[in-house]
Amino acid sequence: MQISEARARYIRWLLATKDLSPHTIRAYDGDLLSLERHLDPPGDIVGLDRESVISFIEIQKANGLSPASLKRRTSSLRGFCRWLVAQDLLAADPWNGANLVLGRPRRLPRTLPAHELDRLIQSLKLAAGVERGDVPDPRLIAKRPHESTTLLAVALMVSTGVRVHEVVGIRCRDIDLPGRAIRLLGKGRRERQVFLTNDWIANLTSAYTEARSVLGLQHLHLLFNLHHDPLTPPAMRSRLAKAAIAAGLTPRVTPHMLRHTAATQLIEAGVDIRYIQRLLGHASLSTTEIYTHVSDRALRRVVSDADVLGRFAQAR
Repeated sequence: MQISEARARYIRWLLATKDLSPHTIRAYDGDLLSLERHLDPPGDIVGLDRESVISFIEIQKANGLSPASLKRRTSSLRGFCRWLVAQDLLAADPWNGANLVLGRPRRLPRTLPAHELDRLIQSLKLAAGVERGDVPDPRLIAKRPHESTTLLAVALMVSTGVRVHEVVGIRCRDIDLPGRAIRLLGKGRRERQVFLTNDWIANLTSAYTEARSVLGLQHLHLLFNLHHDPLTPPAMRSRLAKAAIAAGLTPRVTPHMLRHTAATQLIEAGVDIRYIQRLLGHASLSTTEIYTHVSDRALRRVVSDADVLGRFAQAR
């Protein structure tokens, strides 16, 4: 069997049997396509051996692929090879005995400082016509749907820490306005709830849902684009990048930065890390624990309050 055909069959198998996000599936497919192009010539799957997979990873490292991407690419290839063996398409797993040191460093997440986050929110409010904390009525949102959509999406990501595919995936029926809660379907198809934590975000969400009726939208998704179709993750990333430029922010702002920022703000506010884990939808607490390493402000406050040296000095 040609490797291209095996790759296509494997991706179909992943789609049918694994509960992976579309983003993960695309990443795995891209990883295997890179392997396919590496083999010279691509040819039959039986040519996939230990030497070929090791040389592929070594070339990726030499080309400057990040440790995180290397780890994912290696994971993609290992899964593919295990599947090939299970399907009797390969006699032996090429990864057996292949010891590779990828050296993935644990990077601290990038966050927005509080003053830059405030500038971004204020700029979005101004663009959407929201001034002095007031929430526009549905008719005003219907007149400025692009600006209002971007504002609401960013506000939800900042206040709840949701992922970009989660925020664009919110359906109107998922929103409980009286209870100020939103039901989400996250990674691994795990359901969780996030909350509209103050009057402003609750009122904005309510006005936005009414604006959908004013515009006569028929689809179930909350957020929509200029064509009144459901908003997509790439479109939201583009909107956020442009909004950051409009606000005069220097770093490239991404939806995941807002998620990191939300988590860090909660840590600094003293929220128990187990609650943050539930809010963010992390399967493991160890994933959430990285935020305990980024909050220098909280660390400084706690250490200053303890003032160990000061207590000894006063005792004398």
